Amino acid sequence: MRCICFLLFALTCTQQVFSQSNLSLSGRISASVEQEGAPASLAIDGDRTTYWRSSAGNEEKWLNVVLRQATKIRKIIVWLEGADGQAVPAYAIQTYINGRWENRAEQTKNQENQVKIEFPEPILNDRLRVNLFTDQSVSVREIEIYGDQYRAEDATPVKKVLVNQSGYNLGKTKRFTAPHAADGTPFSIQKYANGQTVFRGVVAGGIGDFSTFDPLAGDEFVATVNGSTSHPFRIGPYWLERVTYQNMIDFMRGARHYVGTTDEIRSFSWAWRDGDFFNWALQSLVAQYLSNPEAYRRLDRKIKYVDNAQLSAPYRGKWGTLEPYDETAPDLVKLIHWDADVKITQGLEHEHQKAELAHFLYAFPYLKKWLPQQNFDVVYDYLKDKWTKTTVADQSTTRYDKSPEHNLLALKTKLGTMKGELPPGHSVIPNLMMYEVAKSRGEADAEKYFEAAYDQMSWMIAHLDWEDPLTTKGQRMSEHLTMRSFAYFYHEYPDRRPEGLTEKVVEWARVAIRRSHNMWDFRKYTDEGDWVMAGWNETGNVLGFPAAAIAAKSVLQDPELQKELDRLTWSHFDNAFGRNPTGRHFSYDGPKEIEGVDQGWYSTHHGGIGLLEPVRFVFDGSPKTNHYPNHPEIGNFGWTEGWVQFNTAFNTSMAYLANSETDIALIRSGKGKLTVRLRAPLNFDENQTDKIALDLVLPKGKTVKITLTEEGNYSKYLSETIRLRKRTIKYGGQKIKLAKGDVLSVSYGLGYFEKSASTVIE
Repeated sequence: MRCICFLLFALTCTQQVFSQSNLSLSGRISASVEQEGAPASLAIDGDRTTYWRSSAGNEEKWLNVVLRQATKIRKIIVWLEGADGQAVPAYAIQTYINGRWENRAEQTKNQENQVKIEFPEPILNDRLRVNLFTDQSVSVREIEIYGDQYRAEDATPVKKVLVNQSGYNLGKTKRFTAPHAADGTPFSIQKYANGQTVFRGVVAGGIGDFSTFDPLAGDEFVATVNGSTSHPFRIGPYWLERVTYQNMIDFMRGARHYVGTTDEIRSFSWAWRDGDFFNWALQSLVAQYLSNPEAYRRLDRKIKYVDNAQLSAPYRGKWGTLEPYDETAPDLVKLIHWDADVKITQGLEHEHQKAELAHFLYAFPYLKKWLPQQNFDVVYDYLKDKWTKTTVADQSTTRYDKSPEHNLLALKTKLGTMKGELPPGHSVIPNLMMYEVAKSRGEADAEKYFEAAYDQMSWMIAHLDWEDPLTTKGQRMSEHLTMRSFAYFYHEYPDRRPEGLTEKVVEWARVAIRRSHNMWDFRKYTDEGDWVMAGWNETGNVLGFPAAAIAAKSVLQDPELQKELDRLTWSHFDNAFGRNPTGRHFSYDGPKEIEGVDQGWYSTHHGGIGLLEPVRFVFDGSPKTNHYPNHPEIGNFGWTEGWVQFNTAFNTSMAYLANSETDIALIRSGKGKLTVRLRAPLNFDENQTDKIALDLVLPKGKTVKITLTEEGNYSKYLSETIRLRKRTIKYGGQKIKLAKGDVLSVSYGLGYFEKSASTVIE
């Protein structure tokens, strides 16, 4: 069973002398209620003559104390009394585990005003709650917590200079963190092979910036500060894409339910093992293909269709309603088909599952080369029937379902929890996609989908408070759906946007940027409190944040805000690749699966619902709030376990990155030439010359196939020049006459990710 929590285990750390200091004095406190003259802070001020006081009544009465660091809590003392000075009979002492508070000690017949509890085995945690059960007003004079700072025996040495261990992209932000370096400390970038210095700078705020260093060579480099060096790294045109594209597909291929790396049938699973109903897999796969189709068509084809009629009885009826794809299809297309087929065959009705299928319909025109028309027809009829259905069959949901109802045209005002199951705006893009699909089929009621999306966006603009982290980072790996909805509406319907949309995105960007001014360039959970959601393995949030940042950047007009969001986009990719307080890549098997990675995550989860251990490219874990700002000594603290949702968040970020990196132009010259120039993430290997065939679209639906060639070993561009003289195109043995006013166009990317350019014949 997946358990995403602070790990309570038999401590194997080195034994230390029990600290007699009251650790509460340096902690933070919050309360269920605060009354004037008796705030929560008085319960940890070291003065027993002052106190926090609750009101009378049956509302909750609690105090939360957050310690400065991971602690082996050994003893607590609570000084408390009821309104009449008598003892409070019922209380519970709780710690935060598994995303919820759990009792560590409780009493229903307490007769003391001084509650003293010593734990026979120390509790590893950083936060404690005193929960009081009474209708009386209660005063808490002091909460004292005693224990030891936690240091793990197995915490390995961490580099003093922390980089993206694999590498950086040419022309993009390149930064490292040196936590112990003072401002103004010189640093150098050196060739790993011979120590030659090729770039110099100075550290500021614990950060070294070498963004302007763009070598056109295949060398490995290290960053050096005060004699300490980083792990070696490389720099390439599209280095991140080079080391992740095939891995992303391999993960999804292996994580399939029934037919992946295991044929075991798992709970909480439909198309993907441990996928639950909010894995966002189908939309991430569609986004990948639309963003960079040529790159995914080039990848290995490893998937073969499996007919469950040939398998044993338990597999019958799990997939197969959709007719099979053409075997020549790219694996990414086969994965898209797999997800849709399982949803349709098993009749999944949850609002998230229905919404995912809208992405399939929207993308179908770009996939129909390999998919039968029957696929579209079946899915479309299914969604027309189910879109407004309010209830959900038992086989479509799990205990994590928090949806009030499942009508996708209804206004969605309930926010999800840190589990990640109900991100704001999750219905916006699916409704807009259904609007386009219904219009293309001439449906008289197509406008209802647009109206639902418009109303939802208007509600979000009016009601979401970005200062509240539960609207942003608190949505965990699902956060990206919110900002992507804003960007989608902005770009696809520029004349029909709700008022205030752009301003709302600006507000989001300012909050995200404000919370990221630290030596890791890391967007924190709160301004002054937790860096990361306490009690959770938030890996997917870090991996999905670039998609949100890139989406927001595409809406903004302020160059400074755009530059800052660029910084955050790359810092979060870097965080996953080792630029973090642990100095480790998020994947345990990273060193053997990802080119250039030297140190993977501490451990991998064995078993679990997903059985993901043998799957390639699993993102296992990430630093917890206690690791920040720089506490590597706590080692493998907290829960570690991969989840399909983490990888799909990364898939989505890589799709948005590809779209942001894509640009295309038609360049006319006075010498009778027309140049088609494309920038896209395609040059993964500097030793191989890339080519791509694009259609130059002419009037009346005619096209000319143009072959573009990489401009250089380390170039991000591909181009081709054709003759265009006297309104006549000459190319590849063809001679095509044009007329004045004719429009020529070319594009790359598909659907909402299409980038295009055009020119008019004079």
